[in-house]
Amino acid sequence: MSKSSTLQTVLISSTVVAALFTGLGWLALNEGWISLSSSSGQSGEERLTSKKVSESDENITFLCEANYSVPTNGLEGPNKVYKEMMAAGLDYKNKAGWYQGNFSISESRKGALVVQGNKALVSRPAMFERFGVMVTSEQFTIDRTTGEFNQSLTIKDGRKIELIHGYCGKLTKAPF
Repeated sequence: MSKSSTLQTVLISSTVVAALFTGLGWLALNEGWISLSSSSGQSGEERLTSKKVSESDENITFLCEANYSVPTNGLEGPNKVYKEMMAAGLDYKNKAGWYQGNFSISESRKGALVVQGNKALVSRPAMFERFGVMVTSEQFTIDRTTGEFNQSLTIKDGRKIELIHGYCGKLTKAPF
């Protein structure tokens, strides 16, 4: 084989490899597998309406260590304080959220999700009596930056009763 033939083969091979990598890079960028810009520049609402939200960011499950402070005999009585592990979830695609709690927001009765900066706020109207008062809504927040979880009930007279405070981490499932 002559030098010019070898050089020609190397140039053609290099061009084919470069075209292949360019095509794969374009596909990865177009499908949202990679991003050239930082996603932290987008607000939660922009990411919620963006078409390039990855599937793992559409539906997130958290594992939370929660501190409960629940009234026992009406709002004026002493609170029962205890710790418990629980799961919580945010579904950005369906704009819904849930936690494994004792009240109205659960996996089967999800609340409406609204993103406010780094915080995800999930709320649901309610109409049940608890602690001797009528509860009109339940809400919880998860701060996606710090993992802080707060849950509260709003009662008929407008006051909020904070019941659960804790910290959550994203649950990562093993690939099997």
